[in-house]
Amino acid sequence: MGLFDFLKKKQGKVSKHVDYQLSSSPFRTGKVFAEKLEVDISNVDEFRKTFIAFDVETTGLNSSSDRIVEIGAVLFKEGVPIQSFGTLVNPKVRIAASASAINNITNEMLNSAPNEQEVYPQLVEFLGDALDGKITMCAHNASFDFGFLSNTFSRLGYDAKIKYVDTLSLSRKHIKGIVNHKQETVAEYFGLINDTAHRAESDADICGKIFWGVLDIIEESLEEQKKQIEKMSPDIKELEVCAFIQDIIEKKGCDTSWIRYRKNSNNYVDVTCLYTFLKFKFAKKGNYIIIRKDATNGIDLPIEPCTVSEGGTTNVRVYFRSPFDLTPLSNYIFRAYSDCYNSMNEYMSVSNYTKKEAEQSLSMLKSISKSAMKELLFDAKNRGYDETEVNLNIEKVISREDVIINGLHNRVSLNKIRNIGNWEKGFDAGYPYWERGETARKNGKVDEAIALFDKARYNGYDAPALYDSYAKAYRKIKDYDNEILILDEGIMRKTRHDVGTLEARRDKAIKLLFAKQEAERIAKEKSDFLKANKKEDAISEPSKRRGRQIIQMTDDGTIIKEFDTIASAVKEVGVNSKSIRDAANGVQKHAGGYCWKYKD
Repeated sequence: MGLFDFLKKKQGKVSKHVDYQLSSSPFRTGKVFAEKLEVDISNVDEFRKTFIAFDVETTGLNSSSDRIVEIGAVLFKEGVPIQSFGTLVNPKVRIAASASAINNITNEMLNSAPNEQEVYPQLVEFLGDALDGKITMCAHNASFDFGFLSNTFSRLGYDAKIKYVDTLSLSRKHIKGIVNHKQETVAEYFGLINDTAHRAESDADICGKIFWGVLDIIEESLEEQKKQIEKMSPDIKELEVCAFIQDIIEKKGCDTSWIRYRKNSNNYVDVTCLYTFLKFKFAKKGNYIIIRKDATNGIDLPIEPCTVSEGGTTNVRVYFRSPFDLTPLSNYIFRAYSDCYNSMNEYMSVSNYTKKEAEQSLSMLKSISKSAMKELLFDAKNRGYDETEVNLNIEKVISREDVIINGLHNRVSLNKIRNIGNWEKGFDAGYPYWERGETARKNGKVDEAIALFDKARYNGYDAPALYDSYAKAYRKIKDYDNEILILDEGIMRKTRHDVGTLEARRDKAIKLLFAKQEAERIAKEKSDFLKANKKEDAISEPSKRRGRQIIQMTDDGTIIKEFDTIASAVKEVGVNSKSIRDAANGVQKHAGGYCWKYKD
């Protein structure tokens, strides 16, 4: 429905006076919680269905000492105002002249208005589920309106859990190019006319229509986000694996409502409970799940080491064809989820803000309902899986003994490092050097980076990040010797940490150094071979003749002898070379009594 279609609709009106009154105790203070919500992809569709726009006029600005003198509330369904509540309230407190000048409500008008004990039971009845947080409310500068409503409910003994959105903050965020974001200015932006501005019911109606208009704007901006979420969703075969994992956890009696799934840019599927607790991938080589190396006992599935980005030597890849191949991992999956679930609860219990942040984060990811899980498992059981064995190209294991390490560096020995027994002091003194070194490394200034890392190390900074940065710098300039040496030190010093990433980096550096040294060895052997062959050829191959071949003949053209060079003819016949050349060139007929001509 369009923004202005509601103008043709007829509104229902709730009577300002009813024949009954909900009880509220004057001897107790009500417990009222008011929570501000932001509009995002997780709740925008819910807001579209139903909300209540709200507004109050008051005797002043202090929600504790001042009182509400007029209430307006309008129920919207799918953008259409279908029911409203509006009344003056006599709070037994005089309204200030300054307030009357704004809202045009006078003390005379309030004298004949119903009192709080009459009005608020009616308001409670009208708001209904909104007081349990099941229907969201909205107001312009909402903290003012709901501050007054919360204090009034509490003072009169009513309990409430109110969830609301603020059209003022929403308009500031999503509407640009207007002089200000007062309600009348935003209303004008949407082409709305308020004939009785600063009166609660009319203001509430306009506020609701503003909210609906802002939702239109927000939804346009969310389209790209929706596409991104769709892009992050696993495909149907991957979802069958997700369903199998979720079924394992559910059969253990766990709450699976917090489990979410996301396919990241590297095509790994993250299984999350706020934090990632499992990861698997459908790769060309085969489908594999990543688990800790120490959990592989008794698993009869193909296994290979993980890359650095997958956790290094701490983790392994376990290959599978069907989701049901993962049954032996049931206990591991359950423990991983339990640890993650506890971490999530710990984070969410910190504050309402962290809980809200976590819920919003989870709302952006794919979830699987129980019915969808059963359907996916049914499809998985009836799917024909490729029974071909996973063919792992197991590489030759290259160890330290296979390489010669000759790293030249300027690092001081460990016994000369400052603050080595005081981690905090070492961190404070060394961290700035590491930070500058990281900046230099990322800008391609590797030598400068290494020098700064040396200073960070010398001053006592020994976090795993330092050794990781060292390794990346040495890798960049292909100094595998120093990369191995510094990683050896990092692994030795960080035994209390998970050093799988450092170990994986070192193993890779050893392989690269081995390949480099093998290439150098082969190149040297080839060079030596070529030199030896050249020497042999020089010895065995006869000396190449120099000059032109020449023929010695009689006057009638009979060949007497052929010579490779004039020099050899001179040596044998005893005629000078000039005479022979002149005879061959026709300058003279004979040389030494013979005719001569060049063979070519």
